[in-house]
Amino acid sequence: MRLINFGVGEISDRLSILALKLLHGTEAEKDVKHWRDEQNVLLPKITTRALGWSWFVNYTELAAVNATIWQGEDQLRGYRKLSPSLIEVNCPDILSVAFRLQELNDRRAELIEAINKETGDHIGPEKC
Repeated sequence: MRLINFGVGEISDRLSILALKLLHGTEAEKDVKHWRDEQNVLLPKITTRALGWSWFVNYTELAAVNATIWQGEDQLRGYRKLSPSLIEVNCPDILSVAFRLQELNDRRAELIEAINKETGDHIGPEKC
């Protein structure tokens, strides 16, 4: 992870994405060692801290949001393969998926920030 001032929120986000990559990569019979190695580096950064339970509720929603984002992105990739005339016909659905992805990414950022606040990793204007 190459982030500056990252906290448990960003680590949680990355771990949930790694879980998706590991699942899909394994199912596709791809080499997932690099993702497993990254997971093994990140897990101790969470498991060695006394975080309590409140952050975990947000983490489970974050994992679900990330999975839904992946599904929406796959849906958009499918639309991108259509001919221009079919894209035009499907435009309302395409816009709906795109706008939903924006909402999900906004929720993702809110959850990451909430986790950081709950775990004392919030870096706001007062700490800059």
